[in-house]
Amino acid sequence: MSSIQVTLPDGSRQSFPAGTRPIDVARAISPRLAKEAIVARVNGELYDLTRPLESDAKVEILTPKDPEALEVYRHSAAHLMAAAVLELFPDTKLGIGPATENGFYYDFKRDTPFTPEDLQKIEEKMRELQARDLPYERKLTPKEEGLRKYAEMGEHMKCELIQERAGEVFSEYTLGPHFIDFCRGPHVPSSSYIKAFKVLSLAGAYWRGDEKGDQMQRIYGTAFFTQKELEDYLRQLEEAKKRDHRKLGKELDLFSIQELAGPGLIFFHPKGAIVRKILEDWMREQCLARGYQPVYTPHVARADLWKTSGHYNFYAENMFTRMSLDDAEYQLKPMNCPFHILIYQDRLRSYRDLPVRLAELGTVYRYERSGVMHGLMRVRGFTQDDAHIFCTPEQIEDEVVGCLQFAIDVLHTFGFEDYSAELSTWDGGASGKYDGSADQWQLAENALRRATERLNLKVKVMPDEAAFYGPKIDVKLVDAIGRLWQLSTVQFDFTLPRRFGLEYIGEDGKAHQP
Repeated sequence: MSSIQVTLPDGSRQSFPAGTRPIDVARAISPRLAKEAIVARVNGELYDLTRPLESDAKVEILTPKDPEALEVYRHSAAHLMAAAVLELFPDTKLGIGPATENGFYYDFKRDTPFTPEDLQKIEEKMRELQARDLPYERKLTPKEEGLRKYAEMGEHMKCELIQERAGEVFSEYTLGPHFIDFCRGPHVPSSSYIKAFKVLSLAGAYWRGDEKGDQMQRIYGTAFFTQKELEDYLRQLEEAKKRDHRKLGKELDLFSIQELAGPGLIFFHPKGAIVRKILEDWMREQCLARGYQPVYTPHVARADLWKTSGHYNFYAENMFTRMSLDDAEYQLKPMNCPFHILIYQDRLRSYRDLPVRLAELGTVYRYERSGVMHGLMRVRGFTQDDAHIFCTPEQIEDEVVGCLQFAIDVLHTFGFEDYSAELSTWDGGASGKYDGSADQWQLAENALRRATERLNLKVKVMPDEAAFYGPKIDVKLVDAIGRLWQLSTVQFDFTLPRRFGLEYIGEDGKAHQP
Protein backbone atom coordinates (compact mmCIF):
# COMPACT_ATOMS: atom_id res chain seq x y z
CA MET A 1 0.00 0.00 0.00
CA SER A 2 1.41 3.43 -0.98
CA SER A 3 2.19 6.02 1.66
CA ILE A 4 2.04 9.81 1.83
CA GLN A 5 4.12 12.36 3.71
CA VAL A 6 2.25 14.68 6.08
CA THR A 7 3.96 17.90 7.14
CA LEU A 8 2.76 19.24 10.49
CA PRO A 9 2.70 22.92 11.61
CA ASP A 10 6.00 22.54 13.50
CA GLY A 11 7.70 21.42 10.28
CA SER A 12 8.00 17.76 11.26
CA ARG A 13 7.03 15.08 8.73
CA GLN A 14 5.28 11.78 9.29
CA SER A 15 4.46 8.94 6.91
CA PHE A 16 0.87 7.65 6.65
CA PRO A 17 -0.96 5.26 4.32
CA ALA A 18 -2.64 6.93 1.34
CA GLY A 19 -6.28 7.57 2.21
CA THR A 20 -5.47 8.54 5.80
CA ARG A 21 -7.91 11.10 7.13
CA PRO A 22 -7.04 14.25 9.09
CA ILE A 23 -8.76 12.79 12.16
CA ASP A 24 -6.32 9.85 11.92
CA VAL A 25 -3.42 12.30 11.82
CA ALA A 26 -4.84 14.00 14.92
CA ARG A 27 -5.07 10.67 16.75
CA ALA A 28 -1.47 9.90 15.84
CA ILE A 29 -0.38 13.21 17.39
CA SER A 30 -2.42 12.87 20.59
CA PRO A 31 -5.82 11.54 21.73
CA ARG A 32 -6.56 14.95 23.26
CA LEU A 33 -6.04 16.74 19.94
CA ALA A 34 -8.31 14.23 18.21
CA LYS A 35 -10.99 14.84 20.83
CA GLU A 36 -10.81 18.62 20.39
CA ALA A 37 -10.51 18.58 16.59
CA ILE A 38 -13.25 20.34 14.60
CA VAL A 39 -11.84 20.64 11.08
CA ALA A 40 -8.48 20.46 9.30
CA ARG A 41 -6.49 22.79 7.10
CA VAL A 42 -4.85 20.82 4.27
CA ASN A 43 -2.45 22.70 1.99
CA GLY A 44 -4.20 25.90 3.05
CA GLU A 45 -7.73 24.61 2.35
CA LEU A 46 -10.27 23.68 5.02
CA TYR A 47 -11.02 19.93 4.98
CA ASP A 48 -13.48 17.62 6.70
CA LEU A 49 -11.74 15.58 9.37
CA THR A 50 -13.02 12.46 7.63
CA ARG A 51 -11.97 13.39 4.06
CA PRO A 52 -9.15 11.10 2.82
CA LEU A 53 -5.72 12.49 1.99
CA GLU A 54 -4.58 11.16 -1.38
CA SER A 55 -1.13 12.77 -1.66
CA ASP A 56 1.59 14.50 0.35
CA ALA A 57 0.15 17.43 2.27
CA LYS A 58 0.65 20.07 4.90
CA VAL A 59 -1.92 19.35 7.61
CA GLU A 60 -3.06 21.49 10.53
CA ILE A 61 -5.76 20.35 12.95
CA LEU A 62 -8.08 23.16 14.01
CA THR A 63 -9.74 23.20 17.42
CA PRO A 64 -12.14 25.62 19.17
CA LYS A 65 -9.19 27.96 19.67
CA ASP A 66 -9.16 28.69 15.91
CA PRO A 67 -11.70 31.22 14.51
CA GLU A 68 -12.28 29.14 11.37
CA ALA A 69 -13.39 26.21 13.52
CA LEU A 70 -16.35 28.16 14.92
CA GLU A 71 -17.49 29.14 11.43
CA VAL A 72 -17.45 25.48 10.32
CA TYR A 73 -19.21 24.44 13.54
CA ARG A 74 -22.00 26.98 12.96
CA HIS A 75 -22.34 26.04 9.29
CA SER A 76 -22.85 22.46 10.45
CA ALA A 77 -25.44 23.68 12.97
CA ALA A 78 -27.30 25.36 10.06
CA HIS A 79 -27.41 22.00 8.26
CA LEU A 80 -28.65 20.36 11.46
CA MET A 81 -31.49 22.89 11.62
CA ALA A 82 -32.36 22.33 7.95
CA ALA A 83 -32.43 18.56 8.50
CA ALA A 84 -34.81 19.08 11.43
CA VAL A 85 -37.09 21.29 9.32
CA LEU A 86 -37.26 18.69 6.54
CA GLU A 87 -38.16 15.94 9.01
CA LEU A 88 -40.96 18.06 10.49
CA PHE A 89 -42.12 19.80 7.28
CA PRO A 90 -41.15 17.57 4.32
CA ASP A 91 -42.58 19.87 1.62
CA THR A 92 -40.21 22.70 2.54
CA LYS A 93 -37.69 23.80 -0.12
CA LEU A 94 -34.16 24.83 0.80
CA GLY A 95 -32.45 28.15 0.16
CA ILE A 96 -29.03 28.85 1.64
CA GLY A 97 -27.74 28.37 5.18
CA PRO A 98 -24.46 30.08 6.03
CA ALA A 99 -22.66 30.77 9.27
CA THR A 100 -22.74 34.39 10.41
CA GLU A 101 -20.72 36.49 12.85
CA ASN A 102 -22.98 35.53 15.76
CA GLY A 103 -24.55 32.28 14.65
CA PHE A 104 -26.22 31.02 11.49
CA TYR A 105 -29.43 31.12 9.51
CA TYR A 106 -31.22 29.08 6.88
CA ASP A 107 -33.67 30.33 4.26
CA PHE A 108 -36.71 28.13 3.58
CA LYS A 109 -39.50 28.33 1.02
CA ARG A 110 -42.77 27.11 2.46
CA ASP A 111 -46.35 28.13 1.72
CA THR A 112 -47.39 28.02 5.37
CA PRO A 113 -45.70 30.55 7.68
CA PHE A 114 -43.62 29.14 10.51
CA THR A 115 -44.93 29.97 13.99
CA PRO A 116 -43.13 30.46 17.32
CA GLU A 117 -44.39 26.99 18.25
CA ASP A 118 -42.77 25.62 15.08
CA LEU A 119 -39.43 27.12 16.09
CA GLN A 120 -39.65 25.30 19.42
CA LYS A 121 -40.43 22.03 17.61
CA ILE A 122 -37.49 22.59 15.26
CA GLU A 123 -35.09 23.06 18.16
CA GLU A 124 -36.40 19.93 19.86
CA LYS A 125 -35.96 17.96 16.62
CA MET A 126 -32.41 19.32 16.31
CA ARG A 127 -31.63 17.94 19.76
CA GLU A 128 -33.06 14.59 18.75
CA LEU A 129 -30.93 14.47 15.59
CA GLN A 130 -27.87 15.65 17.52
CA ALA A 131 -28.26 12.76 19.97
CA ARG A 132 -28.41 10.27 17.08
CA ASP A 133 -24.80 11.08 16.15
CA LEU A 134 -25.64 11.38 12.44
CA PRO A 135 -22.62 11.66 10.12
CA TYR A 136 -22.08 14.61 7.79
CA GLU A 137 -21.26 12.67 4.65
CA ARG A 138 -19.56 14.30 1.67
CA LYS A 139 -20.54 13.07 -1.78
CA LEU A 140 -19.15 14.01 -5.19
CA THR A 141 -21.76 14.35 -7.92
CA PRO A 142 -21.42 15.08 -11.68
CA LYS A 143 -23.00 18.42 -12.50
CA GLU A 144 -25.55 17.13 -15.03
CA GLU A 145 -26.62 14.32 -12.72
CA GLY A 146 -27.01 16.78 -9.84
CA LEU A 147 -29.10 19.17 -11.91
CA ARG A 148 -31.45 16.35 -12.90
CA LYS A 149 -31.74 15.15 -9.32
CA TYR A 150 -32.52 18.56 -7.82
CA ALA A 151 -34.95 19.34 -10.64
CA GLU A 152 -36.85 16.12 -9.87
CA MET A 153 -36.89 17.14 -6.19
CA GLY A 154 -38.44 20.49 -7.15
CA GLU A 155 -35.40 22.32 -5.75
CA HIS A 156 -35.15 24.99 -8.48
CA MET A 157 -33.12 27.28 -6.22
CA LYS A 158 -30.45 24.61 -5.81
CA CYS A 159 -30.44 24.10 -9.58
CA GLU A 160 -29.78 27.81 -9.99
CA LEU A 161 -26.84 27.71 -7.58
CA ILE A 162 -25.37 24.56 -9.15
CA GLN A 163 -25.67 26.06 -12.63
CA GLU A 164 -23.77 29.15 -11.49
CA ARG A 165 -21.22 27.85 -9.02
CA ALA A 166 -20.56 24.16 -9.57
CA GLY A 167 -17.73 22.66 -11.57
CA GLU A 168 -18.16 19.52 -13.64
CA VAL A 169 -18.20 17.59 -10.37
CA PHE A 170 -19.44 19.19 -7.14
CA SER A 171 -19.74 18.25 -3.49
CA GLU A 172 -22.94 17.57 -1.57
CA TYR A 173 -23.49 16.84 2.11
CA THR A 174 -26.06 14.54 3.63
CA LEU A 175 -27.28 14.48 7.22
CA GLY A 176 -29.81 11.85 8.13
CA PRO A 177 -32.27 10.24 5.70
CA HIS A 178 -33.93 13.40 4.35
CA PHE A 179 -31.32 16.12 4.09
CA ILE A 180 -28.95 16.55 1.14
CA ASP A 181 -27.56 19.86 -0.01
CA PHE A 182 -25.21 21.29 -2.62
CA CYS A 183 -22.42 22.56 -0.37
CA ARG A 184 -18.68 23.10 -0.53
CA GLY A 185 -18.31 22.34 3.17
CA PRO A 186 -16.42 21.45 5.21
CA HIS A 187 -18.39 20.19 8.21
CA VAL A 188 -17.86 18.53 11.55
CA PRO A 189 -17.80 14.70 11.41
CA SER A 190 -21.21 14.14 13.02
CA SER A 191 -24.17 15.84 14.65
CA SER A 192 -22.98 14.90 18.16
CA TYR A 193 -20.14 17.43 17.81
CA ILE A 194 -22.66 20.29 18.06
CA LYS A 195 -23.05 20.64 21.80
CA ALA A 196 -24.72 23.99 22.47
CA PHE A 197 -27.21 25.65 20.13
CA LYS A 198 -30.41 27.68 20.14
CA VAL A 199 -33.05 28.57 17.55
CA LEU A 200 -33.55 32.31 17.97
CA SER A 201 -35.96 34.01 15.61
CA LEU A 202 -37.79 34.17 12.31
CA ALA A 203 -37.71 36.85 9.62
CA GLY A 204 -38.78 37.36 6.04
CA ALA A 205 -36.26 37.35 3.20
CA TYR A 206 -36.02 37.19 -0.57
CA TRP A 207 -34.17 34.56 -2.53
CA ARG A 208 -30.66 35.96 -3.06
CA GLY A 209 -31.78 39.31 -1.67
CA ASP A 210 -33.79 40.10 -4.81
CA GLU A 211 -37.23 41.51 -3.97
CA LYS A 212 -38.46 40.12 -7.29
CA GLY A 213 -37.34 36.64 -6.29
CA ASP A 214 -39.06 33.98 -4.22
CA GLN A 215 -40.20 35.01 -0.75
CA MET A 216 -38.35 33.02 1.88
CA GLN A 217 -38.66 32.44 5.60
CA ARG A 218 -35.32 32.90 7.36
CA ILE A 219 -34.77 31.11 10.66
CA TYR A 220 -31.90 32.40 12.77
CA GLY A 221 -29.99 30.38 15.33
CA THR A 222 -26.69 30.35 17.14
CA ALA A 223 -24.24 27.72 18.32
CA PHE A 224 -21.21 27.70 20.61
CA PHE A 225 -18.67 25.13 21.67
CA THR A 226 -19.85 25.16 25.28
CA GLN A 227 -23.14 25.64 27.10
CA LYS A 228 -21.58 28.44 29.16
CA GLU A 229 -20.67 30.40 26.02
CA LEU A 230 -24.22 29.96 24.73
CA GLU A 231 -25.77 31.08 28.02
CA ASP A 232 -23.46 34.12 28.15
CA TYR A 233 -24.52 35.07 24.63
CA LEU A 234 -28.22 34.64 25.41
CA ARG A 235 -27.78 36.88 28.47
CA GLN A 236 -26.09 39.41 26.21
CA LEU A 237 -29.13 39.31 23.92
CA GLU A 238 -31.41 39.98 26.87
CA GLU A 239 -29.25 42.93 27.91
CA ALA A 240 -29.37 44.19 24.33
CA LYS A 241 -33.19 44.10 24.42
CA LYS A 242 -33.17 46.28 27.54
CA ARG A 243 -30.91 48.74 25.72
CA ASP A 244 -32.74 48.54 22.38
CA HIS A 245 -32.62 52.07 20.97
CA ARG A 246 -36.08 51.64 19.43
CA LYS A 247 -37.51 50.99 22.89
CA LEU A 248 -35.55 53.83 24.48
CA GLY A 249 -36.40 56.20 21.65
CA LYS A 250 -40.11 55.71 22.30
CA GLU A 251 -39.84 55.81 26.10
CA LEU A 252 -37.76 59.01 26.05
CA ASP A 253 -39.75 60.58 23.19
CA LEU A 254 -36.63 61.04 21.05
CA PHE A 255 -37.72 59.87 17.59
CA SER A 256 -40.35 57.93 15.67
CA ILE A 257 -40.92 56.22 12.33
CA GLN A 258 -44.27 57.19 10.83
CA GLU A 259 -46.13 54.54 8.87
CA LEU A 260 -47.86 57.15 6.70
CA ALA A 261 -44.48 58.58 5.64
CA GLY A 262 -42.85 55.18 5.09
CA PRO A 263 -40.30 52.88 6.73
CA GLY A 264 -36.68 53.84 7.23
CA LEU A 265 -37.42 57.57 7.48
CA ILE A 266 -36.69 59.06 10.90
CA PHE A 267 -38.65 61.82 12.61
CA PHE A 268 -36.63 63.44 15.39
CA HIS A 269 -38.91 64.82 18.12
CA PRO A 270 -37.94 67.98 20.06
CA LYS A 271 -35.93 66.10 22.70
CA GLY A 272 -34.17 64.00 20.09
CA ALA A 273 -33.52 67.07 17.96
CA ILE A 274 -31.78 68.79 20.89
CA VAL A 275 -29.53 65.75 21.44
CA ARG A 276 -28.76 65.65 17.72
CA LYS A 277 -28.00 69.40 17.63
CA ILE A 278 -25.54 69.07 20.50
CA LEU A 279 -23.75 66.23 18.72
CA GLU A 280 -23.70 68.03 15.37
CA ASP A 281 -22.48 71.32 16.87
CA TRP A 282 -19.64 69.52 18.63
CA MET A 283 -18.68 67.68 15.43
CA ARG A 284 -18.66 70.90 13.39
CA GLU A 285 -16.43 72.58 15.99
CA GLN A 286 -14.03 69.63 15.87
CA CYS A 287 -13.89 69.72 12.06
CA LEU A 288 -13.07 73.45 12.07
CA ALA A 289 -10.39 72.97 14.73
CA ARG A 290 -8.73 70.27 12.61
CA GLY A 291 -8.60 72.29 9.42
CA TYR A 292 -11.72 71.01 7.66
CA GLN A 293 -13.74 73.49 5.62
CA PRO A 294 -17.53 73.18 5.94
CA VAL A 295 -19.66 72.75 2.82
CA TYR A 296 -23.33 72.21 2.06
CA THR A 297 -24.46 70.32 -1.03
CA PRO A 298 -27.84 69.52 -2.66
CA HIS A 299 -29.87 66.40 -1.91
CA VAL A 300 -30.45 65.63 -5.58
CA ALA A 301 -28.50 65.88 -8.83
CA ARG A 302 -28.76 65.05 -12.51
CA ALA A 303 -28.27 61.41 -13.41
CA ASP A 304 -25.28 62.47 -15.53
CA LEU A 305 -23.33 63.17 -12.34
CA TRP A 306 -23.89 59.60 -11.16
CA LYS A 307 -22.89 58.28 -14.58
CA THR A 308 -19.59 60.13 -14.33
CA SER A 309 -18.97 58.90 -10.78
CA GLY A 310 -19.88 55.30 -11.70
CA HIS A 311 -22.72 55.00 -9.19
CA TYR A 312 -25.30 54.96 -12.00
CA ASN A 313 -24.12 51.50 -13.04
CA PHE A 314 -22.35 50.07 -9.99
CA TYR A 315 -24.64 51.31 -7.21
CA ALA A 316 -27.98 51.60 -8.99
CA GLU A 317 -29.78 48.93 -6.96
CA ASN A 318 -29.14 50.91 -3.77
CA MET A 319 -30.38 54.21 -5.20
CA PHE A 320 -33.91 55.53 -5.36
CA THR A 321 -35.67 55.51 -8.72
CA ARG A 322 -34.68 58.37 -11.02
CA MET A 323 -37.04 61.32 -11.50
CA SER A 324 -37.72 62.70 -14.98
CA LEU A 325 -37.95 66.50 -14.90
CA ASP A 326 -38.31 68.93 -17.79
CA ASP A 327 -34.56 69.27 -18.43
CA ALA A 328 -33.10 65.91 -17.42
CA GLU A 329 -33.27 62.85 -15.16
CA TYR A 330 -32.46 63.54 -11.52
CA GLN A 331 -31.63 61.25 -8.61
CA LEU A 332 -31.48 61.51 -4.83
CA LYS A 333 -27.90 61.24 -3.62
CA PRO A 334 -26.81 58.01 -1.89
CA MET A 335 -23.50 59.61 -0.89
CA ASN A 336 -21.71 62.94 -0.81
CA CYS A 337 -18.49 62.09 -2.69
CA PRO A 338 -19.32 63.44 -6.18
CA PHE A 339 -20.61 66.71 -4.71
CA HIS A 340 -17.37 67.37 -2.86
CA ILE A 341 -15.48 66.46 -6.02
CA LEU A 342 -17.38 69.19 -7.91
CA ILE A 343 -16.53 71.78 -5.25
CA TYR A 344 -12.83 70.89 -5.51
CA GLN A 345 -13.05 70.99 -9.29
CA ASP A 346 -14.70 74.42 -9.34
CA ARG A 347 -11.37 76.26 -9.55
CA LEU A 348 -7.75 75.61 -10.40
CA ARG A 349 -5.72 74.29 -7.46
CA SER A 350 -2.01 74.60 -6.70
CA TYR A 351 0.09 72.22 -4.65
CA ARG A 352 0.27 75.11 -2.15
CA ASP A 353 -3.52 74.79 -1.64
CA LEU A 354 -3.31 71.13 -0.66
CA PRO A 355 -4.46 69.40 1.40
CA VAL A 356 -8.04 70.54 0.85
CA ARG A 357 -10.30 69.09 3.54
CA LEU A 358 -14.04 69.41 2.89
CA ALA A 359 -16.53 68.32 5.57
CA GLU A 360 -20.31 68.08 5.60
CA LEU A 361 -23.05 66.68 7.75
CA GLY A 362 -24.74 65.52 4.58
CA THR A 363 -28.09 63.76 4.37
CA VAL A 364 -28.15 60.87 1.90
CA TYR A 365 -30.82 58.44 0.71
CA ARG A 366 -30.41 54.75 -0.02
CA TYR A 367 -32.96 52.24 -1.14
CA GLU A 368 -32.88 49.68 1.64
CA ARG A 369 -35.26 46.76 1.14
CA SER A 370 -38.20 46.68 3.52
CA GLY A 371 -37.07 43.47 5.21
CA VAL A 372 -33.66 44.74 6.35
CA MET A 373 -34.49 48.12 7.93
CA HIS A 374 -33.94 48.34 11.67
CA GLY A 375 -34.67 51.43 13.78
CA LEU A 376 -31.87 53.98 13.37
CA MET A 377 -29.39 51.30 12.26
CA ARG A 378 -30.64 50.57 8.72
CA VAL A 379 -32.68 53.39 7.21
CA ARG A 380 -33.49 54.98 3.87
CA GLY A 381 -32.45 58.50 4.84
CA PHE A 382 -29.60 59.42 7.18
CA THR A 383 -27.02 62.11 7.85
CA GLN A 384 -23.31 61.32 7.60
CA ASP A 385 -20.46 63.21 9.23
CA ASP A 386 -18.61 62.97 5.95
CA ALA A 387 -15.33 64.44 4.74
CA HIS A 388 -13.10 64.24 1.68
CA ILE A 389 -9.42 65.16 1.65
CA PHE A 390 -7.63 66.06 -1.59
CA CYS A 391 -3.86 65.84 -1.17
CA THR A 392 -0.53 65.11 -2.82
CA PRO A 393 1.05 61.64 -2.59
CA GLU A 394 3.58 63.00 -0.09
CA GLN A 395 0.78 64.15 2.22
CA ILE A 396 -1.18 60.89 2.30
CA GLU A 397 0.36 59.36 5.41
CA ASP A 398 0.02 62.46 7.57
CA GLU A 399 -3.59 62.93 6.45
CA VAL A 400 -4.45 59.32 7.29
CA VAL A 401 -2.87 59.75 10.73
CA GLY A 402 -5.02 62.83 11.23
CA CYS A 403 -8.19 61.00 10.18
CA LEU A 404 -7.50 58.04 12.46
CA GLN A 405 -6.65 60.30 15.39
CA PHE A 406 -9.90 62.20 14.80
CA ALA A 407 -11.87 58.92 14.86
CA ILE A 408 -10.12 57.77 18.06
CA ASP A 409 -10.70 61.14 19.73
CA VAL A 410 -14.41 60.93 18.93
CA LEU A 411 -14.62 57.48 20.51
CA HIS A 412 -12.79 58.62 23.64
CA THR A 413 -14.99 61.70 23.95
CA PHE A 414 -18.08 59.53 24.07
CA GLY A 415 -16.57 57.10 26.56
CA PHE A 416 -15.55 54.25 24.24
CA GLU A 417 -12.14 52.91 25.20
CA ASP A 418 -12.42 49.45 23.65
CA TYR A 419 -12.05 49.45 19.87
CA SER A 420 -10.20 47.71 17.06
CA ALA A 421 -9.19 48.41 13.48
CA GLU A 422 -9.13 46.44 10.23
CA LEU A 423 -7.02 47.21 7.16
CA SER A 424 -8.67 45.93 4.00
CA THR A 425 -6.20 45.29 1.16
CA TRP A 426 -6.40 44.08 -2.44
CA ASP A 427 -5.46 40.68 -3.91
CA GLY A 428 -2.33 41.87 -5.69
CA GLY A 429 -4.26 42.22 -8.93
CA ALA A 430 -4.92 38.50 -9.32
CA SER A 431 -8.68 38.80 -9.88
CA GLY A 432 -8.71 41.92 -12.03
CA LYS A 433 -11.62 43.32 -10.00
CA TYR A 434 -9.66 46.18 -8.46
CA ASP A 435 -9.08 49.56 -10.07
CA GLY A 436 -5.74 51.38 -10.04
CA SER A 437 -2.15 50.32 -10.67
CA ALA A 438 0.05 48.13 -8.49
CA ASP A 439 2.14 51.22 -7.62
CA GLN A 440 -0.98 53.09 -6.45
CA TRP A 441 -2.09 50.19 -4.28
CA GLN A 442 1.37 49.80 -2.77
CA LEU A 443 1.57 53.53 -2.03
CA ALA A 444 -1.88 53.57 -0.41
CA GLU A 445 -1.55 50.37 1.61
CA ASN A 446 1.90 51.32 2.90
CA ALA A 447 0.63 54.75 3.93
CA LEU A 448 -2.28 53.20 5.81
CA ARG A 449 -0.01 50.68 7.55
CA ARG A 450 2.52 53.32 8.59
CA ALA A 451 -0.28 55.52 9.90
CA THR A 452 -1.53 52.77 12.20
CA GLU A 453 2.03 52.13 13.39
CA ARG A 454 2.55 55.80 14.21
CA LEU A 455 -0.57 55.73 16.39
CA ASN A 456 0.29 52.33 17.94
CA LEU A 457 -3.09 51.18 16.66
CA LYS A 458 -3.45 47.41 16.50
CA VAL A 459 -4.84 46.54 13.10
CA LYS A 460 -6.00 43.27 11.58
CA VAL A 461 -5.19 42.90 7.89
CA MET A 462 -8.15 41.72 5.79
CA PRO A 463 -6.75 40.49 2.45
CA ASP A 464 -8.96 40.90 -0.62
CA GLU A 465 -11.54 42.93 1.34
CA ALA A 466 -10.77 46.39 -0.05
CA ALA A 467 -13.22 48.45 -2.06
CA PHE A 468 -12.54 48.15 -5.79
CA TYR A 469 -11.24 51.74 -5.83
CA GLY A 470 -8.77 51.55 -2.92
CA PRO A 471 -7.77 50.12 0.48
CA LYS A 472 -9.43 51.26 3.71
CA ILE A 473 -9.21 51.18 7.49
CA ASP A 474 -12.38 50.45 9.48
CA VAL A 475 -12.47 51.44 13.15
CA LYS A 476 -14.87 49.32 15.20
CA LEU A 477 -15.94 49.92 18.78
CA VAL A 478 -17.04 47.42 21.40
CA ASP A 479 -20.12 48.52 23.33
CA ALA A 480 -21.10 47.98 26.97
CA ILE A 481 -22.29 44.42 26.36
CA GLY A 482 -19.49 43.33 24.04
CA ARG A 483 -21.07 43.96 20.65
CA LEU A 484 -18.85 45.15 17.79
CA TRP A 485 -19.98 48.17 15.75
CA GLN A 486 -18.27 49.59 12.68
CA LEU A 487 -18.22 53.38 12.80
CA SER A 488 -15.38 55.33 11.19
CA THR A 489 -13.87 54.39 7.83
CA VAL A 490 -10.76 55.94 6.29
CA GLN A 491 -11.12 55.08 2.60
CA PHE A 492 -8.54 55.60 -0.14
CA ASP A 493 -10.00 56.37 -3.58
CA PHE A 494 -8.09 56.19 -6.88
CA THR A 495 -11.13 56.16 -9.11
CA LEU A 496 -13.13 59.36 -8.59
CA PRO A 497 -10.20 61.74 -9.14
CA ARG A 498 -9.56 60.01 -12.47
CA ARG A 499 -13.22 59.84 -13.51
CA PHE A 500 -13.67 63.56 -12.88
CA GLY A 501 -10.27 64.55 -14.26
CA LEU A 502 -9.17 66.28 -11.04
CA GLU A 503 -5.90 68.18 -11.14
CA TYR A 504 -3.59 70.41 -9.19
CA ILE A 505 -0.56 72.29 -10.46
CA GLY A 506 2.55 70.82 -8.90
CA GLU A 507 5.79 72.51 -7.88
CA ASP A 508 7.12 71.54 -11.33
CA GLY A 509 4.44 73.65 -12.99
CA LYS A 510 2.70 70.59 -14.45
CA ALA A 511 -0.78 69.19 -13.81
CA HIS A 512 -1.03 66.19 -11.45
CA GLN A 513 -3.91 64.07 -10.17
CA PRO A 514 -4.58 64.46 -6.42
